[in-house]
Amino acid sequence: MVITRLGVDADSKISLLEAQIKAAKKVRADAKAKANAKKGEVVVTEDNILAGTDVWNLHGAVNRDLAIQHMYASNWRSGESTLVVARKNGAVEVVSKDSGESLYTFSEPEFNAPFSVKSNGKTISDRRYVGIGASDNHFITATNMGEVRYQSYGDDEQSDSAATLLRLQIDACKMRVHDKRASIFAVGGREQELTVWDAETAKSAGSSTEFSKPSGTPIFKSKNVGHDFLDMRVPVWITDMQFIDDNTTNPTIAVSTGYKQIRIYDAKAKQRPVHDWEVSKHLINHILVSHAKPELFFSDNEGNLQKMDLRTGRIIGGYKGIAGAVKAIALSEDGTKVAAAGLDRFLRVYEADGMHRMLHRAYIKQRVSQVVWDWEHRDVNQEEIDQLDADSIWESMPKLESSTEPKKKGSSKRKAIAVSED
Repeated sequence: MVITRLGVDADSKISLLEAQIKAAKKVRADAKAKANAKKGEVVVTEDNILAGTDVWNLHGAVNRDLAIQHMYASNWRSGESTLVVARKNGAVEVVSKDSGESLYTFSEPEFNAPFSVKSNGKTISDRRYVGIGASDNHFITATNMGEVRYQSYGDDEQSDSAATLLRLQIDACKMRVHDKRASIFAVGGREQELTVWDAETAKSAGSSTEFSKPSGTPIFKSKNVGHDFLDMRVPVWITDMQFIDDNTTNPTIAVSTGYKQIRIYDAKAKQRPVHDWEVSKHLINHILVSHAKPELFFSDNEGNLQKMDLRTGRIIGGYKGIAGAVKAIALSEDGTKVAAAGLDRFLRVYEADGMHRMLHRAYIKQRVSQVVWDWEHRDVNQEEIDQLDADSIWESMPKLESSTEPKKKGSSKRKAIAVSED
């Protein structure tokens, strides 16, 4: 596990074929840059792609057992900026964003215990996290086996005090928390409809130390769409979801499916989606709702990153240069830049609008699993950099002392020169 201002999955081995492909891409990119240099066009190449980009390891070393499966940016109890990470070995850790110091660690009991369960025509034999969220005092996790833990940090790192342990349907694919309230979460998966729960009210029916079915009812539970044109049932496969608005009672949620659709659910309208758009030719694995505009970014398992209008469902842009499935997407605070990373081990930053140009690219050396944009470190554009440089120059210049003697109206030397010229 390595954090380079983002969580990465650990795999330091690079095959000869990948190295050859990378070298061939570099040759083609450089050739294209030279061909367009005469036209005055600026083309991103391997030599100038990292201009203005700073990449460093914040915490950790390469270790597959400590690979980060999910990551969430939050504030610690003291107000310190932290990253809450869920690891492959079942540990939940709170890491300081500035120093990389581990502030809290919790290990899920029996996370790596061997098991085998058949579900939806396949065998599940390993447990993994499908989502994580956090607030100042609590964290929430969910696994593919439908096990949801909502727990306070507490004084004892291994304590189960004030924990809510819910057992939902197995074969879950994704869990997301509400940005305004971490106890509210949405979950869905294979043959598992979208459900929204409040962990503070959905108490488990069993003991506080074992996962059990919730005693209450969900805030919202969706219904499948109607039968297709052959009057056959449409299969359910929810791959990702995100809350669109701030409403915690009747939320509006965007959902992606493994069957190429983007759906919008409005809890106060009906249980079936209010919008159902088929927007891709491939499985959609990640979505990101923009906080700046009514837009949604989505990626598929073929390396396509696109943007759509949430009001009409129309595709309004795409981002080129990605090879392999996109594993994570993040948006800057002002909504002008979007970052994407995936199986090709590159982190790319694009213009969110306009020409959608690639602004930065960094080779991370490991398979990237999660990306979180640090909003506390605000981007500075070139005009602001020039202004800061000018201000520093003026501040460094020595100040001239004012003279108390009255100024003379003319110079005797100038007068003498003038007379001699006559």
